[in-house]
Amino acid sequence: MLAVPLIAGGILLASGCQKKEDIKTAQEKPAMPSEPSMREPAPDGQGQMPPAMGKQFPKEMLEAIQRGEQKPESRPVTKGHAPVVVPREVQGKWKAVVIAVVNKRTNEKKDYVVGINKEFTLPNSKIKIQVLNFLPNFSMSPQGITSLSNESKNPAAQIIVYEDNKNVFEGWLFEKFPQVHPFQHKVYAIMLKNQMPI
Repeated sequence: MLAVPLIAGGILLASGCQKKEDIKTAQEKPAMPSEPSMREPAPDGQGQMPPAMGKQFPKEMLEAIQRGEQKPESRPVTKGHAPVVVPREVQGKWKAVVIAVVNKRTNEKKDYVVGINKEFTLPNSKIKIQVLNFLPNFSMSPQGITSLSNESKNPAAQIIVYEDNKNVFEGWLFEKFPQVHPFQHKVYAIMLKNQMPI
């Protein structure tokens, strides 16, 4: 009769020790920083990475974004310019893009229509934006950059930003993924907002 309570007591003690160990282990593990991730939902559907994006961005870029290593302050690192091929079905079908500019000091936001292969000087500034190309369904591969179709599934604009006639940014703006290689400036944020077909 005494053996049963002792065995039961031993089981309870063992399970109690296990729980304390679990708590101790959990307390010793450092908490992960709560940084926004591409996997978390974002307003207006921005920032969510659809499965098809694996075909449109390099694997290492996707992995860095998902790990939270692709910070807004980072600048694109390139080993040279990948060739850009605008397919025939896209050529001549788009006349302009809509660029949203935010003044970080005043929180003023304005939209500007800039023609493809045109340039635009931001009012009351020394910033000039040149739009080189627009791809409605951006795709990147080892062979180069192109558009998978003429549908606006992954719109991107290739731009150059000049300040005081110096090239301060050259890269792509992504309408659905503004956090990928964004333009960095102490006063202005520049984003692709929309596009205008012919």
